[in-house]
Amino acid sequence: MILDAISQKYISIHIIDLVQDTYEAIKSQAKIDSLCKGTKEAQVALYNVFWNLTRGKSWKTVKKFINLSTLDKRLKEKNFVSCHFYSSANGWCEATFVPVMDGADKGISKVVFMVTDINEQVHRELAVVGQARRANVQIQRTAAQVSQDPLTGLLNLRGMENAINDFLKMCPAVNCVLMTLDVDDFKLINDVFGHSVGDMVLKKVADTLRKHCPKPCILARNGGDEFMIFLTNTSLDEIRPFLKSFVRQKVDFEHDGQMHHVSLSIGAAEYPTHTDDVQKLREYADAALYAVKMSDKNGYQFYYDGMEDRNRTQLGFKIGDIVTGLPGAIIVYKFNTNGKIVFANDDVLNLLGCDDMQDFMKFSHEKIYHIVHPDDRARVRRAVFQQYRKQLREKSLNDHMEGFVNCRLLSKQGKPIDVECTGRLVYNRFHGDIVYVFIQDTSTIKRYLRMSS
Repeated sequence: MILDAISQKYISIHIIDLVQDTYEAIKSQAKIDSLCKGTKEAQVALYNVFWNLTRGKSWKTVKKFINLSTLDKRLKEKNFVSCHFYSSANGWCEATFVPVMDGADKGISKVVFMVTDINEQVHRELAVVGQARRANVQIQRTAAQVSQDPLTGLLNLRGMENAINDFLKMCPAVNCVLMTLDVDDFKLINDVFGHSVGDMVLKKVADTLRKHCPKPCILARNGGDEFMIFLTNTSLDEIRPFLKSFVRQKVDFEHDGQMHHVSLSIGAAEYPTHTDDVQKLREYADAALYAVKMSDKNGYQFYYDGMEDRNRTQLGFKIGDIVTGLPGAIIVYKFNTNGKIVFANDDVLNLLGCDDMQDFMKFSHEKIYHIVHPDDRARVRRAVFQQYRKQLREKSLNDHMEGFVNCRLLSKQGKPIDVECTGRLVYNRFHGDIVYVFIQDTSTIKRYLRMSS
């Protein structure tokens, strides 16, 4: 009686003996029985039935699935295996093998083979897909009517918000993912190469998004170098393989005959798993993006509860604050261009008696060695090159090399200043080999040492 009640769910149920290659019908249909008539072997019966009831891709799929010689291996450590196929007799079906456990650890000798009618489930899924497709068509129409970003041709922030809200009104129960993306070190691109090159990079990023983002999706440029991507009918777990591949994409651009590239950072949050409020969803995606920027850039991060609290502890620190707060003068110069200075902090100006950055650059002729006392220049240059050359030969460091020298600097007023300089040579993708120099006034060091003793 219980078996009869359960069997109402199924088109057919058979017990298959894998050792004897025989089968026994628990529930069947006349069509299936007629195709099995006169056939005792289970494998032959399965092939006869499915060869007559399926065609094309369904036959290729199910032929592999009903191969009994591989079934024992497929069922190891699994409770069942199943596949979907289309039958000329019953429409969409699901076939399932379930092992019969006899308590002995000698492999699987018998299985239950069941075929289920899943037409209602498939039609329901197709209805959702169709609804999502119609929603996306409406979104595209709406997007064409709202303001677009004039530089990239993508939606602007307002257009993106309207498009997302329109979609969620029509498909409120569909899982979606919102991603915020920005270009790593974009300000540096504008500062080094100019805003026209920066605009070219933004256009290339937009083209990269159009080319590589899964469809359907909604793309927008929020402003500056920040973009948004809204993926419909998906989840964070489903887009993980895409993101792993996408963050390895490099956006190439050319300047003065040389090729350069920029990397991208992405933060993502899921609707409605994290929140069903679109504004909150964007805040969560921004928090995930911020976490990437605070780690090593050029990566992706999924939002998790409490991420804002972790990020908030770092909000008070900006690069400018750190440079200003360090107790000493900092100069950055290009190693292979006769010491061309690319950065100096306020402590450098104070140490050398310069009024401002323009005054310092004029005084130094933008060269690091010009601020070194004339009597020390040759020795300092020789010491720096020898130290770096020795480390390069010994390959003592993988990504940077260290140097140290005592010398005298010459202030704008002509006063010699005894200093200790610590340098680090690194590679920068925009400037090539550069040296960060930390300079401390020797008299200041001695004064602090006396105070501490």
